[in-house]
Amino acid sequence: MSEYPSLPTRLWRRRPWRTSSLMRVSDRVEVLVWLFAIIVMLVAVPVAGAAGTAGYTAAASRIRVENAAKVAVPATITTKPEPIVTVDAYGTTTERFDATVRWDQNGRTGTTTTEVPDKSTPGDLVRVWLDGSGKVTTPPVRTINAADSGIGIGMTVLGAIWSGAILLGYGTGRLLRVCHCAALEREWRGMSRPVGQDS
Repeated sequence: MSEYPSLPTRLWRRRPWRTSSLMRVSDRVEVLVWLFAIIVMLVAVPVAGAAGTAGYTAAASRIRVENAAKVAVPATITTKPEPIVTVDAYGTTTERFDATVRWDQNGRTGTTTTEVPDKSTPGDLVRVWLDGSGKVTTPPVRTINAADSGIGIGMTVLGAIWSGAILLGYGTGRLLRVCHCAALEREWRGMSRPVGQDS
């Protein structure tokens, strides 16, 4: 009993340029579409890498510009720190302490409520970050965080291209099989005759 052909053998037998009368035109078209899809998926790797690099460069530049405008000012705690308990989706609780703080920078004063160390008391000094217009902002972000943006963009591009290529190959094969089954059904109806009317 002969063994079932291996996968490489079966793939080689489905090459579109094979001169076999058993290979339908639809089979050749399907193989060509899959070859095109594979080439697109291979080309997508450097394209996604370039997109990720561009995303990283843009994010790093934006972070540097934003960080350059931020300035740290000392602020005085004016109220007793209040505990704030938060619960995440997994039931884990975290506790932080918020208090009102006041600062004076270049003759301009301001107040805000911000997180402070748990053992702080009114009169203690904490650091508050202000942007170029004097409004409270977040602390400077590390430039390395731009890598997350670059990786996310690269993976999104790669996933979109790969998904499109796979859908193209699968959809083409599915459509060709539907058309082939419909053609076989038409031929079968043309050959069949009612019982008792065979010539």
